[in-house]
Amino acid sequence: MQYPTDTPAARLAVLGDRRNGVDRLSLIGALDGSTVSLLEAELDDVAHTGGAVVLDLHNLASVDLDAVEALQEIGRHAGDDGWLLFIVNVHEPVREAFERDGARDLLSEDVSGLLSSADGDWAPISLPPLPGERTRMTRLRIVEDVPP
Repeated sequence: MQYPTDTPAARLAVLGDRRNGVDRLSLIGALDGSTVSLLEAELDDVAHTGGAVVLDLHNLASVDLDAVEALQEIGRHAGDDGWLLFIVNVHEPVREAFERDGARDLLSEDVSGLLSSADGDWAPISLPPLPGERTRMTRLRIVEDVPP
């Protein structure tokens, strides 16, 4: 689906998957003051006490000061709420923005220990649709056991 270029959804996409009980949110596009609320909504849906969330920034093109400050606040809330936040796969321009804004400590170099405790592949998780995106409604039908 295409979004008008002036909407936050046109600048940021969030894909989610799960492995061994760890949720990974992959960010694509630009994270800034106008799109950070989309990330916060996704985090609200997956973060839980005792859990861990990996933010994969491999496909994040840019981040601004507002977004870095929001991520710092999210990191503080994660600790207070009893879940872990890891920010990984940061390429140089985004890393420089974190360093410039004094948030280098948010970045995680290696989370393999977190994921190595069990086997399994990353499996997609369901995230709510982006604003303006239509959802395909499916109906669940309960069928009673029928004798053979």
